[in-house]
Formats: sequence, C-alpha cells, structure tokens
Amino acid sequence: MTTLTWPPAYDTAIEHELFLLGYRNLTVHVVGHVGLSLLVAAGTWFAVPHTLVLGWLAWMLCLALIFCLGVWAFRWRINSPGTDAKVLRRWKNMHVWMVTLPGIGWGSIGLLFVPGAQVNNLLVMTSFAGALAYTSVSNAHDLRGFVVSVTLASILLLSQIPAVFGDQSLAVIGMILLYLSVMAWVARNAHLTLIESIQLRLSNEILAKKNAENATRAEQANRDKSEFLAAASHDLRQPVHALLLLIEAYRQQVPSAASHPLVLNIAAAGQSISSLFNALMELSRLESGMEKPVLAAFDLSECKARLLARMRPEAERKGLSLRSRVSKRAAHLSLCTDKLLLERMLGNLLANAVCYTEQGGVLLSLRPAHRDSGYWLEVWDTGLGIAVADQARIFDPYVQLANRERDRTKGLGLGLAIVRHAGDLLGIGVSLQTRLGRGSCFRMHLPAAMCVTWPEHVPAPASVLLPSMVHPSCWLAGRRLLLVDDDPMIQRAMQALLGSWGMALRVAGSGDATALEACGPDWEPECVLCDFRLPGTLDGIAMLDFLQERYPQAVGILQTGELAQTVQVRAEEAGYMVLFKPVDAAVLASTLATVLNRRKLERG
Repeated sequence: MTTLTWPPAYDTAIEHELFLLGYRNLTVHVVGHVGLSLLVAAGTWFAVPHTLVLGWLAWMLCLALIFCLGVWAFRWRINSPGTDAKVLRRWKNMHVWMVTLPGIGWGSIGLLFVPGAQVNNLLVMTSFAGALAYTSVSNAHDLRGFVVSVTLASILLLSQIPAVFGDQSLAVIGMILLYLSVMAWVARNAHLTLIESIQLRLSNEILAKKNAENATRAEQANRDKSEFLAAASHDLRQPVHALLLLIEAYRQQVPSAASHPLVLNIAAAGQSISSLFNALMELSRLESGMEKPVLAAFDLSECKARLLARMRPEAERKGLSLRSRVSKRAAHLSLCTDKLLLERMLGNLLANAVCYTEQGGVLLSLRPAHRDSGYWLEVWDTGLGIAVADQARIFDPYVQLANRERDRTKGLGLGLAIVRHAGDLLGIGVSLQTRLGRGSCFRMHLPAAMCVTWPEHVPAPASVLLPSMVHPSCWLAGRRLLLVDDDPMIQRAMQALLGSWGMALRVAGSGDATALEACGPDWEPECVLCDFRLPGTLDGIAMLDFLQERYPQAVGILQTGELAQTVQVRAEEAGYMVLFKPVDAAVLASTLATVLNRRKLERG
C-alpha cells in the first residue's frame, strides 16, 4: 500500500482550492440573490402593500450592492490569489462578513408575511426554503459562513412567525427547525464531500508527480548508463581488441601451439569477452537512441544463405535439421532497410533456435503476409517452448529461461533484447507463437514499404563477398600499411599479427604531421588504418584526410571504439570504411584483402 507524504503546504493547498471555488462563484451568488429577490417581489406584489414590497426589494438590492463592493474591494487587494496562509485567513474572515448580508436579507423576508393570506405566506416560506437549500450547497466551501448566515436568517424569520401564524406558530416553528437541521446535515455532507474530492485530486496529483519523477529518474539513469558505456567504450574496447589480435598473432607465429588446449581455451575466452562486449555495446547503442538506421537495398536470399551457412555447423553437431522454405512470391525479394541490423535480428533468432533445440530441427520461412501487407520472416523450432507467464519478459536483457546456471555457451541473454530494440528502430514487428514442450515460432513482419520483388530475369543487387579465408599471407604478404594508433598495446599486437601475415607495417602515434616521419621519404603506404581518438590536433577522420592528400593512392580505413553515430556518418561521408573495435582477426584480414585488391584492380 502506498503511503503518501503530504508536503508542508498541503492543508493550505486544500484551503486554497476552497478559496478558488468560492472566489469563482461570487458572481453567481450575486445573480442568484438578485434574481430570487425579484421573483419574491413579483409573487407577493398583490398580497402585500406595494411600498413594503418595494422597500424590501430595495433593501435586498442594496445588500447585493454592498456584497459586490466587498467582492470588488477584496479582488482589488488580492490581484492574483495564491496559497499564502495570511491571504486565505483574510479571505475566510471576509467571506463570513459577505455571506452575513444575504442572511440578513433573507431573514427579513418575514416582513412580507400577511396574517390570513395563506397563499402569500406559503410563497414566502417556499422562497425562504429555496434560498436556504441553495446556500447549503453553494456555500459548501465555507461551512462556517453557511452557519453564520443561516443562523442569522432563521432568527430573524422565526421572530415574525408568532405574529402571523398565531396558534399554529409552534407547529410552523418546529417544521422550520426540522428543515434547518436537514439543511445543516446536507451542508455538512456537501462540505465533507468537497473536501474529500479535493484531497483525492491533490493526492492523485502528488502520486502522478512522484510517478513522473520516478519515471524521469529511471529514464535518466538508463540514459546515463548508455551514455557512460558509449563514452567509455573506446577505453574498454582497447584491451579486448589487443587481446584478440595477440592471440591470433601467437597462433600464426607458433603453428605447433595453435591447437594446444590452453591456447584454444584462451582464444575461446577472448571470443567470449568480445561477444559479450559487442552485445552490451550494441544494446547500449540501441537503448540510448544513438543508432540511426542506414537504409540500402540488398538481396534477402543472400542474407539468409549467409546466416544459414553460419549456423549449419552447430546444427549438424547437435544432429538438428536446418532448413529454409521460401514461397514462390518471395523468391526474388529484396529489402530496403539497414542490412546489418536486420542480419543481427535474424542471426540472433536463428542462434537462439539452434541453441535451445535438442532434437528435431529449425526452419527459416519466408512467405507473404495476409492482405498483401508485406512478408513474414519466421524462425520455427522444435525446442522447449515458452510458458505463458514467461513470454512477456523474454525480450528483457539477461533473461534466459533455460539457462539459469548462466552457461556462457548458451548465450548471454541479450539477443532478444537486441531483436526488440532493432525491430522498433527499423519498424519491423516481432511476435511470438509457442507451445510449451512443442516449440516456438518467432515472426518478423517486413512491411510492404521496405519490400521490393524483382522479376526473375532481373538480378537483385548483390553485396560484394569477402574472400574465403585461407592463410592471410596468401594475399597480404608484402603489402604496405600505416597504422595510426596511440595505444602501445594495440601497436604491439598489430605489429605481431600483421607481421605474421608478411605485411610491411609502419606505426605512428599521434594525429599530426609526425606520421609522415614514420613513413620516411621512400616508403608510401597502400593502406592507412587509423584510430579515431588520437592525441594531437587531428582526430582520425581529419588525419585520414591529411594523409590522403600526401598519399592519394592509399586506402583509408577508420578503426574506432566510439559508439557515437556521428563518427560513422562523418567517416562514410568522407568515403572511409569503418571497423569497430574489437575487430576479429579474420574480419581484419578479409577487409584488408578486399580493399587492397579492389584498389589494385582500379589501377589496372
């Protein structure tokens, strides 16, 4: 149960709400007072001497005028009413005096009684009862003012009863007192109800404010976490990047130790750290809103084939069938979206399906959605299935229903969280159908706006495939590369790894013209691999621009641990490829081979 802590001004706030209610209704009170007085005067005109009726009406209008002057004087003294306690006290005292005037006026209605004129007297009594009923509700904001006004009016009216009703005066007085007690009870209930409604509204406002503050703090904490990871990513990625390069360099330089269990375990641990770090950074980038989709058209069948080929060894090891089924309409489908994010989504779903399926198989299906609203890209498995109670939280980070022992070989629990955030970013809906003990189907809805179906005779745009991996020295030996990086650990790791590939390597450590000294007058790099964050006057992109002016034939590649989307956008606008640390040695070798061979072909 939530316990509310009222602020110090809470009681004053209630008084302020009551004040505003009465303050806004003052004009209505005056209009009602004058209108009802005119009706009484018209109703008693034929039974009461005209001079008496006119005198009473003038008296009531005079009281209304004094009431208006009081309201005007109060408004003049308080131009903008607030929650100041002194102002509210002054208002309550002023209001008692103001409502006393109508009380005197309606008490004097007894002057219009005429002995023996039953219809007239009934009209007068009814008018008094109506005025009393009206004030019991309209003055609910000020119970003290109601009591003072009604008490004064009742005393004045009751003083006229014996002279008019004679022997029946006691019965009439009794009926009036009974009516007064009922109206007092109504006024009290109206006042309490009004107080409760104000308290409830203020309570809701306080709760809403606290909830909004808590939500804001939670969002800010999440943003701070993401921004911290983004800001610290460069420093965190450096040692992981160096570790992976050193492991691969050792395996290249000492072939006899490459298959040693200790070396394999070290490499596996390094890959595990890299996978966890990359997943954390990717999730952080998606959560922080820093990731912006890079839209491009690509062939979906090629993407599917590559992911299936990547998962097939693990599926065969577990004895699972890994199949693909594509409808005829979707056979030549291309998409216009962010290829890397889509591959990451589909790759995570396939990896989860293979990981949590022990027998049977996994099916990747592509078929049109209903009513031509795009396509369904589905991953079916015959695994454990997911209980209804757990389905709402499987897309939360670190949730692994079938891995409570936190076995790293079963993943990190970040894959589906990345799928959800990437899907939101790309506008791809992700849904789940599952039966406990029978398997699951994760379905990605590809909207029609991002789908393009190519005719059979027109080939879809194809991506450039990297060379298949053999020993990198086959295509990198003798190639010249300039590394610009200020981290000594990265420098040593790159020298060891690229040296094992037979590359000619020069190293510079700052973003300025001293990099030219590392090359010397007779040595020109074919490729410049440059870190983004450098000491000196130039960052990585500006440094690549500077070196390209000096070595126009060199290929520039930016290597960075930054998560900021602006870095990638700037690099792409300048025409440089971007590699994000930690970089796998095989990816580095394939990238260098691809760009260097392409540049060689361009030169003819």
